[in-house]
Order: sequence, then C-alpha cells, then structure tokens
Amino acid sequence: MSVQWIPDLSADQLLAPPATDSELPLVLDSPFHRLVSLSRTELAATRDVPAVERRLLVKHFVASFQWSTIRPLLPLRLAIPPGVPPWQPRFCRSFYTWLPAEANLSATDLAGLDDFDLILRLFDFSPWRPILAQRFASHLGPPPFDPLTLGLSQMLAVWRMWRWNTLLTELHSQERGQGYCQRLGFDPSDLPAESTCRMALSGTRDRWMLQCVDSLAWGLMAYGLMPSHSTFPDDPPDRGVSIALDSQLVAARSDMRCRYQNEWCFGPPPERQCAARQDGKEGCACDTEACQDHCRYGTARDPEATYVFYSGSNQPTTSPHRPVAGQDEKKEAASPSARGKHHFGYKSKAFNTLDDRLFTYWPLPGPFATADRNDHLQTIPGFEDLRRRFPALRIGEVLADAGEGYDDILRYVHDELHALRTIVPRAHASDEDPLACLARGYDAQGNPVCSYGYRLAFNGHDYQRGDSRWVCHQRCLHRSTPDLVVPARSDPPPCACPAQGRPDVAQDAGSALPCAETRTDPPSGSTATQCPYRDPAHPLGYVVVVNTTLPDGNVRLARDLKVGSPTWELRIGRQSYAESRNAQQARLQLKRSPWYGQANSAKASLLGDALMCALNVARFVREATQAASRPATKGAEAVAHGG
Repeated sequence: MSVQWIPDLSADQLLAPPATDSELPLVLDSPFHRLVSLSRTELAATRDVPAVERRLLVKHFVASFQWSTIRPLLPLRLAIPPGVPPWQPRFCRSFYTWLPAEANLSATDLAGLDDFDLILRLFDFSPWRPILAQRFASHLGPPPFDPLTLGLSQMLAVWRMWRWNTLLTELHSQERGQGYCQRLGFDPSDLPAESTCRMALSGTRDRWMLQCVDSLAWGLMAYGLMPSHSTFPDDPPDRGVSIALDSQLVAARSDMRCRYQNEWCFGPPPERQCAARQDGKEGCACDTEACQDHCRYGTARDPEATYVFYSGSNQPTTSPHRPVAGQDEKKEAASPSARGKHHFGYKSKAFNTLDDRLFTYWPLPGPFATADRNDHLQTIPGFEDLRRRFPALRIGEVLADAGEGYDDILRYVHDELHALRTIVPRAHASDEDPLACLARGYDAQGNPVCSYGYRLAFNGHDYQRGDSRWVCHQRCLHRSTPDLVVPARSDPPPCACPAQGRPDVAQDAGSALPCAETRTDPPSGSTATQCPYRDPAHPLGYVVVVNTTLPDGNVRLARDLKVGSPTWELRIGRQSYAESRNAQQARLQLKRSPWYGQANSAKASLLGDALMCALNVARFVREATQAASRPATKGAEAVAHGG
C-alpha cells in the first residue's frame, strides 16, 4: 500500500467565490460569453433542423468550442458551494490531480476518445474533494482512498452502466485500466475492493452529491456555458433564465412484492397495520418468523419505495371524460390498449435551464421523492431550494405541461418568481360550453372575450408590473359573426360540473364556476351595435388587464402571453428539452436505479445530471472541432461554421 500527501487546494484550482450572494462567479476572458442566439425568425424556420446542424449556424460557435480555442483555457475550474468545510490535508492511498490534455489532439483523436475521457481532460474536479470528504469523521485509522477518486469512479460506473465488480475489473485491465487509473488518481497496484466502493457510496449523503452538481453548475455559469440570463431571442439581458419542469419515474432496484408496502411494514410487529387487509385483500398477518424484522413481503433494501399506477395523462381526476363508476372502468382496465402502467419506486424532478444559443438544456436537480407523491407538490419546495442554492440566479420564465397548472404554482411563479407562466392550461368541463365562457368573460385558453362573444387581441405584457393587456380594437365593427356563438336552446343543459352532487370533490381556488343550470342566455335583442366601446375616438375599445388572475379571479387560465400565438408556440416548444433530460437518464439506464434505497437512487440520478452537464461541453467541443477541420466550400465558411 502506497500513500500520498494531499495538500489543501490552491487558488488556481478553483474559481474565486463572488463578493456577495447577489453575484455569480465570473470568468471575464471566457470566449463563451460572446455566444448569441439566432433571431426569432431563424429559430422558427429551423425548428425541424437537428440541433447539431443548428448549432453550426450560431455565430462564434465553432470559433469558441474548437480544440485550438479550448485547450489554452484548460482546465475548466469549478467552484465550492457556500457552507462546505475546507479540505483537511492528510495521507491517502490515491490522489486525483488534473492532468493536461495532449497538445496535438486532432479531430480524429477526439473522435476516438471516450466522452468520459474527454470530460476528465476538460474539467478539474479538485473542488469536489472537500465536498466528498465530509463523510470523514476524523483522521484516525489507516489512510483512506482519496474521496474524489472514489467519487469520480462512481460517476464512471454510472456513465458506463457498470456494476462494482465490472468497474474494478476494468480498472485492473492492462488495456484500459492504466488510462483510467492515471486520470482518476489510482495506484494500479493498490485498487479498492467492491466493499470500499459500496461504503463510500452509502457514506456520502445525497445532499453532498447535490453540492457536487451545484459546484459544476457554478463553474459552467462562470464561463458563460450555462446561461445565467434569458437566451430567448430579443429578450433583454437582465431577464432571468427559462426553466423547464418535468419529473421522471425511477424504478426501485428491488422488485415489488406488495403494492401496499408502506412505512408500517418495517416497524415493530405489534404496531404494523396491513394496508392490504384494510383494503379487503389477503395481506399479511406478520405472525411468522419471517416477519420478525419486517413484513416478509416488504423490500428491505428499498423500504421507502412506493407503488403508483401512472395513468399517462394530465387529465384531472374530476374530468367529465372519466368512465362512470362500475361501468366502463372495468372494461378500460381490462383492455390491453388502455393507457397507463404500474410503477414501484421513486420520482425525480429536474429544473432544466434552457439554452436557446446552443439548443440544449442544463439540468439542475430538484426533489427526489417516493413515486406516490404528486408532481406538482414538489414544485414550490423545489423552487425554494433552488433559490437557496443559487440566490443570484434570476428566473424569468417557467415552462411546464398541464400537470403543473395548479393555482398555487401559477400564483407562486407570478407573485414570487415574477416570471412568465408558460405552462399548458389545465382543462375543465366548463371550457367546452360557449355559454359558460361568455358568462365568465374568457374562452377555453384564457383569452378574454367581450359580453357579445368577440375575442380580444393581446396587446403585450408589462414585465415591470407583471400584467398583460387585452383590447378589442372594436372587432365587432369589422366582423359580423362573434367568435363565441351560443346555440339556441329551449331547455337548460344538464350540469357539466364534475363536482355536482359530490361533496368529496374539491374545486381549485379561483376556478369554481356556476353550474350550467344557473346560467342564463344573453338578453334577447342584445347586439354588438349597443356596445359602448364603439366610439371612433377610442379605437382600442374594451380593455382587460390580466395579472395574477383573470378579471373574475380565475387563476387556472391566467397566463402572461396569448396561448396558441406564434410566440407562445415558439416558447412552449422548448418544453421538449425537459423530456430530453428524462430520455438521457433512460439512456444511462437510470430509469431503474442501479443501487438500493432511496438515498442511493437519488445519488445515481444526481450523477446522471452532472454527467449531462459535462457531456454537453464535450459534445460541443467534438462538433466544433470536426466542423473546423472540414474544408470550407465556395467561401461559405462563415455561414456553415457559425462565424
């Protein structure tokens, strides 16, 4: 066993912390600060073009990321998040140090390098050492392995989808192991055992692993790689970043044995309450010797895992389209084509920072909860934690699907974050009733309408006041037929309210509407010619202001931009980046946790997000270097190579 003295970090190994919490670390001479987005016209015109080709159209992309530009900047340094104790120098059995990349690497050489090998050449991960060393209680005992060496080995295992025995086999390999050992800081003659890898993983708290991801994010922001302000075309530079939300179901490493598993299954036998029996199933009496420590049907290595049936739809539980109880429900459940799937495990949520310059995303991890926790219940706590970790990061826009369109989230985004609510509206039964829309003053998309059924025009959003204005422009003078036409009917329709007669179903605050039976048709003889806003001296006509709520107090459909407009479609289309994060986690085979337990499963997800951020840079270096090595044709190098 050989030991090496690992000193404290030097000033040139990490980024200097900002002077105040309201500032981000900054590398002034970084070439990535000059990257700019395409115009809105170009962005819309190239939506069907692959991201690899779109990046070549970005000015300065090739010049900023090609290897000849990158190499003098190396290593890319990281920052240490606030509150991390400093590293205490000590002897260790391994010692990670950043090694300079080869000076003569060509595009062909880069193509032959593994992505993880390229990451180790681009970044100096030394600032992670004090973070991962927080598991050391003292200096007593034999010299340990460098915690950073083991931490990077865990990331390598996630990248390669290796088990611990495969990882160690590769490190012992005469063909590949020498290179890994050299870059990770191992002595090839003194490698850890599987138990050492497991011990290091279980001893590292998921909060510390999160600090490693934040350390990488701080460094990427300092170099101008990860945006610290909006990159959407024509947005001002002081506008905050765009965040896209989405959750990912993560299957537990253990196979489910009972879908009713809960915390009581792992308590003392007299205190256990069998949820299966309470639901009329056979369950378990926990009176056998196999149930002494825990219920024999429980997964002891994944005790926090829970079961959920994911319907695969954002349709609210009070939807009128649900089958009538006792009739179509059984047929739909028995149908092999029915949507939905069974899931046992956990759920991870990510806050993806969108980058319209490079057509990618940079994931910032959020809550990692049990599978039965609703997505939207993790959103506000996740934002609060994100603002605590990055107090200087302004958020200017939140993108999400309809699953996040609840009143408390919409209020929080508008009132607390002061951000655009680019969140798909949730449907309600009343949205399909023209009479209900006319009575409340807005259509199914939240677009205001006048009392005669003419839809108002969006007149812009005031970012200082946080409100949007809609005007009619005297539409009734130029259009004879209203946008909302109420069909004539002699009898009132049956109530479409899903909660009618169901006191157990609660309505969203600000979303309740009178039942159709209590609504009345417009007075007979009422025409737009009687409108008081047709005065030619006031061409804007009727004006409606939408802020936190619509004029009647409704929050569910209140948005800051016109839903369905070209600008809205261009912005909401970027929500697919959040789904790309989930797809990348699946490609890393993190759709099912490689390790047992909620905490270890969270660590795997965190390492996956860290890999995605680092892999973005490696991918851009490959693309730019390859593009720069291609000969320009017909003098079009500036266009084809992004300047």
